[in-house]
Amino acid sequence: MVSEAEIKAYRQDGVTVLRNVIDPKWIEFLRVAVEKALVFAGPHAEIYTKPEDPGLFFNDFYMYQRIPEFREFAFNGPCGEIAGRLMGSSQIDLFNDHLFVKEPGTPGSRVPWHQDQPYCAVKGRQFCSTWVPLDPVPQETTVEYILGSHLWERWFAPFDAMRDGAAHGSQEFERIPDFEAERENHNIASWTLEPGDCLAFHALIVHQGMANPTSTTRRRAVIGRFLGDDATYAEREPRCEFPHNPPPLENGEPLRNAPEDFPHVWP
Repeated sequence: MVSEAEIKAYRQDGVTVLRNVIDPKWIEFLRVAVEKALVFAGPHAEIYTKPEDPGLFFNDFYMYQRIPEFREFAFNGPCGEIAGRLMGSSQIDLFNDHLFVKEPGTPGSRVPWHQDQPYCAVKGRQFCSTWVPLDPVPQETTVEYILGSHLWERWFAPFDAMRDGAAHGSQEFERIPDFEAERENHNIASWTLEPGDCLAFHALIVHQGMANPTSTTRRRAVIGRFLGDDATYAEREPRCEFPHNPPPLENGEPLRNAPEDFPHVWP
């Protein structure tokens, strides 16, 4: 399922693309699940578009906790093993799952440059995301990555502007530079994708999600975030957004010591 070249790319670049690793049956399964999530949104769902906007930009989290299809995919789909092979971890635990829906006609749905890990109460290098598209993803709506940025030993403060325009109060992380203005200084990579493909990337790689200005193509993606052997609980100030409910752990304790919060999924 995962080649040596893909493992090398993940560890060196911080991201790799795996082609045709998600069975079509899973894709159809997840498409049904997405429609359920849009109707029965969870308590942490976020809608970034305004009612008068032509499209819809919808986010939801922890779908596996309430929608059976998402739970089946998280626990028995291939992504846990993909993360384990790429990270070289002896076992994999689920941190959370995440749904992006960018309907046609959402030109303002770009997610600016950021890292994922500063949003999460996780310390450790073995923290991997899988990004599974349920629709064709052309170049104009794909995800862009700054290759090698997961090795910079730099942590950038989360941005809260998507929701309310607030500046994050962290004194621990540095403010993120304007990478869009200095694109020529970085090795930026992206891929067109088809259903069945999977992007896998390190939680510290700097990346951005493009908007969906197309008139007909949906952009639905299911993200899984997976923890490896060295992942521990990190208390920070202000408290990280994820997990929303603090686990019964001491600072620095392995996250897998809270299996009710971070369930074991592989092997």
